[in-house]
Amino acid sequence: MTAAITYLGTATPELTDSQIKAIFANLDVGFNDVMLNAFFHGIYTGVVAVTLWAVASRNNYQDHRRLHILVFIILILYILATIGFRFVWAASILTFITDGESFWTAYSAIPKTSTILEQGINGILSMVLADATLAWDLIFVFALV
Repeated sequence: MTAAITYLGTATPELTDSQIKAIFANLDVGFNDVMLNAFFHGIYTGVVAVTLWAVASRNNYQDHRRLHILVFIILILYILATIGFRFVWAASILTFITDGESFWTAYSAIPKTSTILEQGINGILSMVLADATLAWDLIFVFALV
């Protein structure tokens, strides 16, 4: 059964009802992904703020250089997470606001590869930085024992 319904005057190809359901489900997953990303980035902002406050309010420092490096790495990881969130947010603006006249224009405006590449590069940089920091901290912990 094909849907011969005109959606807001846009040229929608002949789609079956199951294809239309799949498109709406895909758009729903994308929108929910953006909302959860925004929610968790807000929580991450709070965690970063509390962590930086706890580091800055310590009175007994053994090594000031190590503390400054830790704060720098926390800030770089937060900036990388913010850049990643910005990519997801920009893609959702493109999908749902700029080209969101109908379900078909929103579905055909979903970015396919550029955001995946940007998020992959961002994820690799974050992973390398976090793993290097963990290895650096473990070297200091086991060297002091």
